[in-house]
Amino acid sequence: MAESEQRLVWLARSGDRQAFSELVSLFESKAYRAAYALTGNEDDAQDLCQETFVGAYKGISRFRGKCSFFTWLYRILLNNFNTWLRKKRAMPEVVYNEQCDSFAAHSANLPSSYSQLASDRETVDRAYKAISSLPDEQKMVIVLKCLEGMTYREIASAMRCSIGTVKSRIHAARLSLRKTLID
Repeated sequence: MAESEQRLVWLARSGDRQAFSELVSLFESKAYRAAYALTGNEDDAQDLCQETFVGAYKGISRFRGKCSFFTWLYRILLNNFNTWLRKKRAMPEVVYNEQCDSFAAHSANLPSSYSQLASDRETVDRAYKAISSLPDEQKMVIVLKCLEGMTYREIASAMRCSIGTVKSRIHAARLSLRKTLID
């Protein structure tokens, strides 16, 4: 943990709201990116991030510094994601989205630069969809490794499993993604 990060954590643990706000600023984009990759939905990702930072704020006094703040924060995010999954499985899914149809119908008439932008967006959406189709454990490790750049040790700490388990899940996830994206 960087010295400035340690200082912010120490101040936040002492009740300094401004210090915690600075920690949020440091990690909110990473947390959102991971939440979006896990949920595949902007609104759910925003909700998941908000719940994560609220949980971190409430639990900052229990943070002991045995891992980085980043790893601890992601443990909270993963716990919240698991809760989100349980709730989502209990609710029926909405399959049809008129906005997607409208966008697809109009994209053929756009100038080439807009068409390229739409094509790039479709590629990114395809990748996020492929990630979201993975089993939950594989999805979590691939997001933390590939999107967040966490080390195997950090992921193992965040997920409370062995490094070997992390490696095997990443390997399986990469094989699944390769197959999904090539097909």
